Amino acid sequence: MIDIERALIRFRTKTGHVDAVRDVSLRVAEGEVFGLVGESGSGKSMLLRALAGLVPLAGGDMRIGSGAAPRGPRRDVQMVFQDPYGALHPRFTVGTLREPLAIDGIGDQDARILAALAEVGLGPAFRFRYPHQLSGGQRQRVSIARSLIVEPRVLLLDEPTSALDVSVQAEILNLLRRLHRERKLTMLLVSYNLAVIGFLCQRIAVMRNGEIVEQLDVEAVRSRQVAHEYTRRLLLATEDYTRESGTRLEREQGA
Repeated sequence: MIDIERALIRFRTKTGHVDAVRDVSLRVAEGEVFGLVGESGSGKSMLLRALAGLVPLAGGDMRIGSGAAPRGPRRDVQMVFQDPYGALHPRFTVGTLREPLAIDGIGDQDARILAALAEVGLGPAFRFRYPHQLSGGQRQRVSIARSLIVEPRVLLLDEPTSALDVSVQAEILNLLRRLHRERKLTMLLVSYNLAVIGFLCQRIAVMRNGEIVEQLDVEAVRSRQVAHEYTRRLLLATEDYTRESGTRLEREQGA
């Protein structure tokens, strides 16, 4: 479903240029959940933006299904962004879910809006609420509903839980797992957290400094059967983060 061949994303600077993504190749099968993991600045989010048509390629090729790389709005490819507080316009209600339907000329808009909200666990009354009347988790659910309302085949997820509380993260991850199962979506998930990647994904690619250093099955990650030293350091960082989060939660509950 997703075929990336030697992708190069380059930005000009005052002194020349910088390559945000270099020589990246990967393939994602139809219905698969594939993870991109790496530290901030590794190029994983930039790769997602290129797939969504938001950033041009300086070299290489990207294909979604049988089509060429995205150029402008496409129903088959939709994206959920990291920040649920910046993804929705503060002056418009949730009813703006009709906008992607209008752009693609899809009818029966009211029924589709209600169905999309119900699918992400929100009632009909939410269509009249403004973003400031929603929690972070509810905003992200609306963002997911907006992406699903045009019935895409591919869902691009740019760290969809990193800005949320731990308990809300679990709810969103379970929602995404259910949507994948019910809709048979192809998903490309970006995260710095291997625990999140391991919960949803079947395979992962590890990125560092704009390049893929390793591709492996999630079972290899769980069993610590990794080849690259950078992947081992990411595993250790994830274990430390999980341990600290658990200790903090226990301390808060005790208080």
